Amino acid sequence: MRDFNDQGFTLIEVVIALALSMVTLGAIYSIYLSQVKAQVVREDNLDMQQHARVAMDLIIHELTMAGYDPRHVNNDTNVGNNFDGIVYHPTHLIINADLNGNGSPTDPNEAIQFSHDPATFILRRDTGGGRQPLAEHIETFSIRYFNRDGQLTTESQHIRQIELRIKARTEKSDPRYPNNGGYRTVVLQSRITPRNLGL
Repeated sequence: MRDFNDQGFTLIEVVIALALSMVTLGAIYSIYLSQVKAQVVREDNLDMQQHARVAMDLIIHELTMAGYDPRHVNNDTNVGNNFDGIVYHPTHLIINADLNGNGSPTDPNEAIQFSHDPATFILRRDTGGGRQPLAEHIETFSIRYFNRDGQLTTESQHIRQIELRIKARTEKSDPRYPNNGGYRTVVLQSRITPRNLGL
């Protein structure tokens, strides 16, 4: 026999339960969406830092060979470099090294040029086969040249140290970030003394 004391839910209780469920689901979705956006920003920041570090590390590595001449390594005092290890240029970094000892840095991979394309935010590297992309999302690339006394110089034969500054930015703009049009940035700076320039 049916017990009439058993009661179900009223329509108002069902509506209240549904409303609370929707509020809870909305809050959970909002938290999830916030976490996804934060993860995208973290990954974009990581990519930006990696691009800048890889570019800086490669340039520093190339600079360590600037002015290299194996004839000096063999202590042949009758010969000297007939080229500048670093050629002054206000916006490009030009590195020369005579890797095969033929007296001229004109073979592939002996004359290396780094240049920045501000329109596309690409840092490029040219070893004789064209300006190949090295790093993307590079906002600025600047070089300062110093002589043996630590003074700024524009004369290639007097360059003994180089100061590099790379400013990279994130690939995507973050509307929640108020600076720089929403692009986060990182700046790497290094002062290098190539060992073959005779400081």
